[in-house]
Amino acid sequence: MHCLNLKLTYDCTNNCAFCFSRYMKNEILTLNNLLATIEKGFSNGARELVLSGGEPTLSEEKFLKCLEAADRIGYEKYIIQTNGHGIATSESLSNFLADFSKRRDVAISFSIHGAKSKTHDELSSSVGAFDKLILAMKKIFEETSCSIYTNTVVTRKNFDELQEIADLVRAFKPEIIQFAMMHAPGLENLSVGLKETALTIRKLNVSRDVLKTEGIPFCFMYGLEECVGESYWPEVLDIYNRENNYLPDFNQLKHSMRWKADFCKDCLMNEICAGIWTEHKEEFLNEKIRPIM
Repeated sequence: MHCLNLKLTYDCTNNCAFCFSRYMKNEILTLNNLLATIEKGFSNGARELVLSGGEPTLSEEKFLKCLEAADRIGYEKYIIQTNGHGIATSESLSNFLADFSKRRDVAISFSIHGAKSKTHDELSSSVGAFDKLILAMKKIFEETSCSIYTNTVVTRKNFDELQEIADLVRAFKPEIIQFAMMHAPGLENLSVGLKETALTIRKLNVSRDVLKTEGIPFCFMYGLEECVGESYWPEVLDIYNRENNYLPDFNQLKHSMRWKADFCKDCLMNEICAGIWTEHKEEFLNEKIRPIM
């Protein structure tokens, strides 16, 4: 499916050191241009809409108007990436999602950084963030028809809790439990290597139908290729992340966010492999990885 990823705001109740969007916190995205972009995306072929941030629910009015506009136009699937704050604290928002999800295909993708409040709150730099997250997941699970996804950025601080995180969120019957490589250059103290992460994820007691990764190429997931999350990404991805800056058919590899070695062209999975985050290039080369033949 053709997808439009729409950034609503870069404001957030959390302040994660590894936040991919942390360097854009001063960007302002106005409602009128967001609504115009929703129309442009549909005209361009997008039928899936991702609302992300920052925390997209922080401005409830903007959030609801964008969903209502997309609904009128005819988008078919919606994914909301959130830390749970708005859903936990606003009854009107959770009620809207309960009604909306009866009529439309809606998935809520929750960011969870730890299996314990101490770990999650520390990585979020926000006291009480974990409790709000769990409350939000509970409300979505019990009161709506939304699908639930979870995403965990793997860091040195939560590395020993990955199985516990999976066990915790399993109670909410998620369709996806994703573990993502950290993409935040300059935070080597928090970063975990590709090989170490892949080896640990491969040992997790999580159904292959649910387990997904991000930022780990097929050559590290040999035998678990169906768990490489990028292979499930939309065929075409448009992005709107700055005012008046619509990026059609966005490709992280072409924008130098990701990297592939020259020998990757010989790999059977090359056509569908997204490569690795550029900061893992040295490790990838040192591992002397061989293409899948």
